[in-house]
Amino acid sequence: MSKHRPTVTRQEKALAVASERAIRRVTTAGLLLAITLLLVFTTIGMFPVPTPAGHATIAHIPAIIGGILEGPLVGLLVGMGFGFASFARATIPMFKDPLVAIVPRLFIGVTASFAFFAVRRASKPVLAILLAVLLGFMLLFSWQMAGTILWLGITWGVLSVAGAAFLFWWMRREDVQVVALGIAAAVGSLTNTVLVLSAAVLRGYIPQEAAWGIGLTHGVPEVIASGIITVAVVTALRQIGSRWRRARL
Repeated sequence: MSKHRPTVTRQEKALAVASERAIRRVTTAGLLLAITLLLVFTTIGMFPVPTPAGHATIAHIPAIIGGILEGPLVGLLVGMGFGFASFARATIPMFKDPLVAIVPRLFIGVTASFAFFAVRRASKPVLAILLAVLLGFMLLFSWQMAGTILWLGITWGVLSVAGAAFLFWWMRREDVQVVALGIAAAVGSLTNTVLVLSAAVLRGYIPQEAAWGIGLTHGVPEVIASGIITVAVVTALRQIGSRWRRARL
């Protein structure tokens, strides 16, 4: 007597894959949102910079990671959580305004997602040009910082050149995904800086000249931190996911 295995149709397979993907997205969004709240409501998400505010943030990075890993919708949801947390914790008038604290943060993970999918299959010459633009931006910040604290400006400059050289070497070696991750992280971080400061200027909280200064002194350290952390976390998660899928086979 022969035993017949139940047949699985193509439609059932597609539904199973879609269900698994939806569960993964919900889980990822929830985890990254929890990390965002932890970063915002504690001092873990702040690192010192020599500016009047005294610190910059890495609390926007989970939104960037969510957009890269699971697409713009997850990035938008995590960015929304960041915005509401920033609004709830605000101690200065600028961030008590939802048009400054919440709305700009919606686009952090969205732009990071689109940037990653736009450049992940780009040719090496195109990635090299984009990498050179980022390096120029970071060197501009280093020069500006050296005018205030010479040793810190030199340190940022050396680290910027070393980081760009490493990414260029890695790209030439084989893996262009690392450079794509770094560019996407930079785009997401700059989205946060540019849109928040633009909203603050339009709403009359700060003058345009002050926004440029804040953008340089806060934006560039956040870009660097975002690139390093995003590349490390996403690369590690993808390696873990790849090993897990191979173990299931």
